[in-house]
Amino acid sequence: MLSACDSSKNKESNRTYLGGEIVNPKERYVLLEKNDKIIDSIPLDAHNRFLYEFKDFKPGLYRFAHREHQLLHIEPGDSIMIRVNTLEFDESLSFSGKGSERSRFLIDMYLNWEAENKGFTQYYQKEPKDFQNLLDSIYKARSKKLNKFYEKYDVSESFKEIAEVAVYYDNYQRKESYPFSHYKKNDKLSFIEELPSDFYSFRESIDLNNENLIDLYTYRRYLNAFLDHQAYKEYCQSHSYNTVSFLHNYNEVKVIERFIKNPELKDMLLLRNARLFIANSNDKKGVDQIFSLLSSSITSPETKMNVEKIYDSHKKMEAGNIIPDLMLIDAEQRMVTLSSRIRKPTVLYFWSYNYHRHLEESHKKAKDLQSKYPEFNFIGVNVNDENDKWMKNIRMHKFNPSMEYRFSNARNARVSLVINDLSKTIVLDKNGKILNSHANIHRTDFESELLAYLNQ
Repeated sequence: MLSACDSSKNKESNRTYLGGEIVNPKERYVLLEKNDKIIDSIPLDAHNRFLYEFKDFKPGLYRFAHREHQLLHIEPGDSIMIRVNTLEFDESLSFSGKGSERSRFLIDMYLNWEAENKGFTQYYQKEPKDFQNLLDSIYKARSKKLNKFYEKYDVSESFKEIAEVAVYYDNYQRKESYPFSHYKKNDKLSFIEELPSDFYSFRESIDLNNENLIDLYTYRRYLNAFLDHQAYKEYCQSHSYNTVSFLHNYNEVKVIERFIKNPELKDMLLLRNARLFIANSNDKKGVDQIFSLLSSSITSPETKMNVEKIYDSHKKMEAGNIIPDLMLIDAEQRMVTLSSRIRKPTVLYFWSYNYHRHLEESHKKAKDLQSKYPEFNFIGVNVNDENDKWMKNIRMHKFNPSMEYRFSNARNARVSLVINDLSKTIVLDKNGKILNSHANIHRTDFESELLAYLNQ
């Protein structure tokens, strides 16, 4: 299979291939996606390998998915080979073959961004001039990498646009986010007005409707930060900045309608709004209003259906309803129902072994709260599929196995319980009635919430 991609016959015919090997596969296929839509499902053979020939395709960015996903850039004549071990997806992902250097560069930029972002929050506390100096140093380092890449490889103009956005837009996103992450000034509006007059001059070069960039993570991060900023400006005279409020999300929908004209990009951003607000709000009236607004703004029937599913799941998870009776697996490998685990008021919190810091902090917080509030049970539910890895983490961290479970079908359970974020916490009474399906065990007011339930 590997030699087929590099054969002279394929090069001469300008055929385009994607192939590779999945070590420890989780499914018998891989998915090829573009603009948040599945283009094709590619089966694995008996050796966990796959080979796919593109026909009548649009060159540009694609996403390769096998539970997790990463970016690819594909042009006519490419023969790209992927190898990945699902146990360490990002760390093990490697590319080879003709055209693979472009995808490697994009992944290097993604890993570069992850490394830069470790502890970056502290830099938002710098004064504007010092913050700009920091961004300038990041700009120089990234520019150097980009120039070296250009010296080594001859790439198309279309990829140059993508590469330069991948290199430079992260700094733009940080500038959009800067006023809202700067803790020294509570009055965000006055702080924005005090910024240097050219602080946002880069916006003149931004194309907010570039369909060739829709799959690029850097581009999406920038758009989200820009839209948050613009939404705040719509209500800043009367209310404080609050991205989870009805007011912010209502105005963000209006801002998306004003700035985003590309239908695919617009629907993607509106769907994100549904996932962030409808799926996480206890504001029943606000949820209904946002759902109505989204329904009239979205053009794609598929996106409308997805928003309707989010809305329907949210309604089922409203306070006062009985939580869906999902199947769980306990630490002794027995299949049990969620309802059978609810013996007294219960707090459900969720974790994944892919997020070690969250895993540790969540369990530490739950252990502390369990000692303070013995009237409640604090149950940790794992959202992964790999049983052995789940059990390994329970033993390694010495978690209480009697309070640890995982979903028997994690994908369906996350939809049913509207788990879009691992910070989500669900509080139940002794009968399994939902008291709050949008709590957060890490919030400073969570203990006050527990006391209020006990005093009812």
